[in-house]
Amino acid sequence: MTRQVEATPATLQRPRLQRLLQYWHDKRGSRLMPARRDLDPLELSWVLGDLSLVEVHRADHGRLRYRFRLIGSRVAERLGYEMTGKWLEDLPEPAYRAYLAEAYGEVVARAVPLSEHPDMVIDHRLHHYEILRMPLASDGHHPDMLLVAVDFND
Repeated sequence: MTRQVEATPATLQRPRLQRLLQYWHDKRGSRLMPARRDLDPLELSWVLGDLSLVEVHRADHGRLRYRFRLIGSRVAERLGYEMTGKWLEDLPEPAYRAYLAEAYGEVVARAVPLSEHPDMVIDHRLHHYEILRMPLASDGHHPDMLLVAVDFND
């Protein structure tokens, strides 16, 4: 299990992620979560390079698959490869694939924003960061996309 906790202003350390969480809450209104169509890239210009959008696909027998619709430019630069348009299975690092599948699955299952402060080795480099993963749902109830923001500490 990942070390994710429910994201609140108190659990998030980085002001940019606190601001983004408030934006998510404002856009959801009275629904459990907002839809992708509720988000305005112009309103998110201050964080766009650190954002990713991940599609949630429900495959056979309830298995979840994830496709990277958009990977922020700073995220791609940090990882050293571009994943926009590719599937989670296309990630070159098996341990990182498993970690993300578990983390994304937890966000989908709980249908609430989750955050964590991992130190992770990706492609033989240590990364220190805070991450915020927020569910989006076209119907307001069943996550079909994830909005992911990363704030690197190093």
